[in-house]
Amino acid sequence: MEKYPYLNEAVANILKGRREALGMSKRKLSELAMIERAYITGLENGKWNVSLNVLFFLSEALEIRPDVFIQLVMDEVENMKKRDVV
Repeated sequence: MEKYPYLNEAVANILKGRREALGMSKRKLSELAMIERAYITGLENGKWNVSLNVLFFLSEALEIRPDVFIQLVMDEVENMKKRDVV
């Protein structure tokens, strides 16, 4: 299956931005979300896809609803598409 354009990069941007806005380290996020720190690093580097299960754990740890997280990712994907067109 082909990867959806910009999706991993958009998830990475939103994840890292929200984590940093909360002043949270990757280690702390890892603990709160019960996800390996290496996986968080991979997500923030755009290397790995995020599953719904992981998205829900991350959302809870980042104090944001999963639907809001997804909306932010969708907005970021659209912004990235627009930047590529210009």
